[in-house]
Amino acid sequence: MKHVNLGTATAPKWFAVATVSINGKEQKIIPAFTEYSIQRKDFSKDKIYEKIDKSKILPTVFCFAKPDIFIKENVRLFDYSGRELTDVPNEAPQIMVYLDKADNINLLDLDIPLKAELIDCESVADAYHHVATTAYLSQCPSKDDWIGLAGIVSKDQLLLEIRRFGNSFGMNGTTAQGYFGLSTTTSFLQSKAISTSPLLPKGDFRTYQQAEILMKATVQAFGAKAAKQTRYIKAINYCISLYSFTLVCQALNNIGATEKLQLDASKCEDKIQCLQGLLIEQLAKLNNNVKQN
Repeated sequence: MKHVNLGTATAPKWFAVATVSINGKEQKIIPAFTEYSIQRKDFSKDKIYEKIDKSKILPTVFCFAKPDIFIKENVRLFDYSGRELTDVPNEAPQIMVYLDKADNINLLDLDIPLKAELIDCESVADAYHHVATTAYLSQCPSKDDWIGLAGIVSKDQLLLEIRRFGNSFGMNGTTAQGYFGLSTTTSFLQSKAISTSPLLPKGDFRTYQQAEILMKATVQAFGAKAAKQTRYIKAINYCISLYSFTLVCQALNNIGATEKLQLDASKCEDKIQCLQGLLIEQLAKLNNNVKQN
């Protein structure tokens, strides 16, 4: 994408112009958008974007529609910068309306010829029916996916084991991380997957075997469904920070039906605090027994 002056030196008219390749023939176009276009991401303050090696981007096909149906139905067209496309010089490149796709919506400004296709649309509704259908079936990486991507790119064994653990036991990435004593954001994982430089936060992380022992103790205490919920492992990790891994596992194994019923019956606004309270009560008993012995 380049900004081209299609006016004069004294009365400039700047337009964002892209080079596209349609049926093997390169041509310059002015990409147009409507009020119904999907919002593009703003990378102006994105530190990860600055480190991206754009040669690693997978090939994609950009789709456009002719502007005629939009003009006929009085749908306003805007340029790449968001300005309405009015008074476009006759000698300007052809205007084509971009049809949003999840895999390339943020790639239009690549400074290379874009492989493109012209989609024959009967109406504006038909054009956005294509967009909506494709958007529904598209899938962006989840936090679980980013854990795996960060692990495989950086060859970080801990992240690879967390992803394997989450896959094996059908739990989300945040919960899986919790069983290993790790907590990271999606942004951190994206940075690690793209630049391979960020180190994991310092800490004594658990092994796969320890994570499995902790999960089985959680299942014993609260059931398989609860063991996959983030709030349970958050409460457990807090207690481990106060006591020890071994003692917390023992406390979880000591929780019986009475304690579970009390927890279900309690009307606590903060479930994590209630879980912590129940566990700390059990831990205090165990701790006292250890001291007495």
